[in-house]
Amino acid sequence: MTITVKCKLDLTDGQREAIDKTMEVFASACNDALEVGREAETTSNVKIHDRCYYDLREDHDLPANLAVRAIARAANILKDPDREDSTVRPSSIDYDGRTFSFKEHDWTISLSTVKGRQKPITLDIGDYQKDLLSGRDPSSAVVFRKRINGDVTYYAGIHIEVEEPPPNLGEDHDWVGVDLGVENLATLDDGTQFVGEDVNRVRDRYNRTRASLQSKGTKGAKRVLRRLSGRERRYQKSVNHRLSKQIVEKAKAEGKGIRLEDLSGIRDRIRGSYKLHSWAFAQLRDFLKYKAAIAGVPVEIVDPAYTSRTCPVCGHEEKANRKKQAEFECQSCGHEEHADVVGARNVASGGVCQPSQK
Repeated sequence: MTITVKCKLDLTDGQREAIDKTMEVFASACNDALEVGREAETTSNVKIHDRCYYDLREDHDLPANLAVRAIARAANILKDPDREDSTVRPSSIDYDGRTFSFKEHDWTISLSTVKGRQKPITLDIGDYQKDLLSGRDPSSAVVFRKRINGDVTYYAGIHIEVEEPPPNLGEDHDWVGVDLGVENLATLDDGTQFVGEDVNRVRDRYNRTRASLQSKGTKGAKRVLRRLSGRERRYQKSVNHRLSKQIVEKAKAEGKGIRLEDLSGIRDRIRGSYKLHSWAFAQLRDFLKYKAAIAGVPVEIVDPAYTSRTCPVCGHEEKANRKKQAEFECQSCGHEEHADVVGARNVASGGVCQPSQK
């Protein structure tokens, strides 16, 4: 698994100027390569490279490998149906092993730019990033800048490979089952629930504000909607980071793996709630997987079908077992439990088989 270690850069004025200029040139080269791909009606990296590599180098005075990375980014954009008509803004640069290097002994990197090789560039990082980078020889990165409270901050997202523990550990291995839902973002098989009134209150506020702005439809309202969307994404990311960290730490402390329900089609399976449709469940799953890989905790994805209406005690399944969103009562043995806990217990056991025809 490839994960990205986000590292703040401590730049001199000259380094900042060189990176800014390279971002402008790199974006222009990406956009030229996009036009070449569209005109040739191709998404092939090789075909776009053959048509414009030398032109990009001559027109933009790009180092060879940065021209290669610009073409690769353009090809990847064209392959994505949601992005094929987009353009690249001057806010990031892709680097490979020939244009980027990392030195652990002094926690610095060097970068190729249109103004020559910039080195050493100091990484302003803490123990967490140092632990992840220690002993590694990363060969790719992305350098980007973000505006935070009016100030522009520069980062390097350094890519490292983390070996994932094998998920198939046998029946004797214990698992933490995770059920994802509407009212409770995540419920574990031992009854632990992650939600909190604060989360629901923020979700409700965002939904009311969004509905009000959408009803206005003015240019000003649309600008506010974009800002609101950014704040909401950052809030979800923060919550998902904290939630995934707690689940992984719990599984590691108990010597267990994590079993998580397959999220494919979750928005089609469960209808009628903006809370479901407005939460970044895929992001939460990805955070769980990469944090678990770093911690050495195996992760297994299971089929969630019928997990919330199958009794974990006697195995009886029927729709009537799920009396309400949060209530489960087995119509066969009478077992009662929170429905999300029932789902998590069945996920922990590896899911349930589809019921036979009666």
